[in-house]
Amino acid sequence: MSKIKIAIAGVGNCASSLVQGLEYYRNHEQQAFSGLMHPRVGEWGATDVEVVAAFDIDKRKVGQSLEKAIFAKPNCTTVFQSMLPVSDVIVQMGPVLDGVPDHMADYDEDRAFRIADDAAVDVAEALRQSGAEVLVCYLPVGSEQAVKYYAQACLDAKVGMVNCVPVFLASDPVWAKRFRDAGVPIVGDDIKSQVGATIVHRMLSRLFEDRGVDVKRTYQLNTGGNTDFLNMLERTRLKSKKKSKTESVQSQFDLRLSDSDIHIGPSDYVPWQNDNKVAFIRMEGLGFGDVPMELEMRLSVQDSPNSAGVVIDGIRCAKLGLARGIGGPLEAPSSYYMKSPPVQVRDSVAHDLCNAFIDGDSPDIPNDLKRASAAHLPQQSDTTPTALILAAGKGSRLLPMTSLPKPLATVSGQTLAERVVQNLRDGAGITRFVVALGHEGNTVKSHFQSVAKHMGVTVEFCTSPDWEKGNGASALGAAEVIGNQPFLLSMCDHVYDPALPGALINATLPQDGMLLAIDRNINDLHDVGDVMKVKLDDVSIKAISKSLGDWDAADTGVMYCTSALFDGLRAATADGQYGLADGLRVLAGNGRADTVDVTGTWWLDVDTDEALEIAERDLNKKDLASTA
Repeated sequence: MSKIKIAIAGVGNCASSLVQGLEYYRNHEQQAFSGLMHPRVGEWGATDVEVVAAFDIDKRKVGQSLEKAIFAKPNCTTVFQSMLPVSDVIVQMGPVLDGVPDHMADYDEDRAFRIADDAAVDVAEALRQSGAEVLVCYLPVGSEQAVKYYAQACLDAKVGMVNCVPVFLASDPVWAKRFRDAGVPIVGDDIKSQVGATIVHRMLSRLFEDRGVDVKRTYQLNTGGNTDFLNMLERTRLKSKKKSKTESVQSQFDLRLSDSDIHIGPSDYVPWQNDNKVAFIRMEGLGFGDVPMELEMRLSVQDSPNSAGVVIDGIRCAKLGLARGIGGPLEAPSSYYMKSPPVQVRDSVAHDLCNAFIDGDSPDIPNDLKRASAAHLPQQSDTTPTALILAAGKGSRLLPMTSLPKPLATVSGQTLAERVVQNLRDGAGITRFVVALGHEGNTVKSHFQSVAKHMGVTVEFCTSPDWEKGNGASALGAAEVIGNQPFLLSMCDHVYDPALPGALINATLPQDGMLLAIDRNINDLHDVGDVMKVKLDDVSIKAISKSLGDWDAADTGVMYCTSALFDGLRAATADGQYGLADGLRVLAGNGRADTVDVTGTWWLDVDTDEALEIAERDLNKKDLASTA
């Protein structure tokens, strides 16, 4: 029987526990496998995993053999297997991207990351050369760009992935489709511990519900002293982590708690705790006769070993996916092993579904459970972005096809206005819309009001006195209505799969910046001359213009913004530049304009009669496929 060959991205405490554990269980094969949920998965035991490649960015680990690197600073986890064989795996330099927060430079180097001077390797090629079958992603919380780089490398190298961090891949429709189309399995996102704070909190929440206790409020506060907790002192990196942990617990309540009544997330960094994680959980509810009931508990665990056994299960399930020719998210294993799986179900149900998959059943969760899970997803709240739709233009290139204002042009049985509202609602959960008016404003306003009533959303309107000067001026007219809250911006004449805004809403929005959805497939675009072209520096916008000669991607017409966009537009208009791209160039010049790659997700700019016909054809094909 062959070994499962794995690669590790991030040789930190979790990797240390995993590597130690592989040797520990090799030395205890004849004993009871305490600490493992599944002694065997398929034909593989816990000892049938072999590390063949590893990547990191720390100068104390890069260039070292794996058995030395896992004990190098700033690692501080429990050593339960000190004797390790000499490994021929040398830790390679990975891309840094957003993997190291700036504030770590202020801490003692024994506690923090220190970037190596080595050049980053081509990870996809390194995976191919190593023969790796599954990559385990252990990158720091908030490393969205870096995690997605490794995800793309897995797709390129046809390597399965176990995504242990709260960057949404398996649970993101765009990335899920990419893995599915590539025939590559992924187990994700955000690993549960064997018995950790979130799994205990989930079980207690379910217990209260099942025993008829009306839970009114709850919190989970965590402290620790490893680099994970140090990294999360930068609160902007916490968005995905808090979302992952909070939704994991919320999913166990029959009725969601209000955002103000649930608080879950890392709380503070206590250096002397090292890898010891201490969790404080409190629940308040009403029992029989509305008599108050309170629960408080304290859980202390060694953080990294607590998830290593779960990861070994995830690796073996990913291998099963490869062996069975299954691509995309493995829903059943993900539901059991991950905090943010594609489908949230009760742990007891997830346990049975996962075991059924191991025994040979489908990795997909039954549709009735999916519907129940979807019904429990958060609705629009104060933290859910508004959507700004730019619908001011004259649409002069469409006039030969229709005498109506462009938002009222029909494609595949829906007006452009209807389609953009529906896609933003279905893809990103948005229920509040602001529409920027201009050409035939009253007609367009009346139509959007009808659309809003039909689709159960709210709509507000704004009109810039300078709307004829450019779409940037139209957008700037919405500044007072939008305020300081995050918002999605979409052109009304761009049609796209709902997964596109879904990818944006699930991404981590930079503080005082924006994210533009881009398509890197520049060789298969309609009307290239009219495409807004983007030159990239990694994931940041370096230049944006329709006239670029050297460019990497196309602007899809959808972006996720903070109020910084309005600052950029004000600066541009002060120089007499009124286009939306002019405002983006201002932000890009200040390093505040990043991108989200949605390559492979269908979209089209409906600017001409020819584009309208193409959209009609493509959408009809998609509709037929969905009903087949």
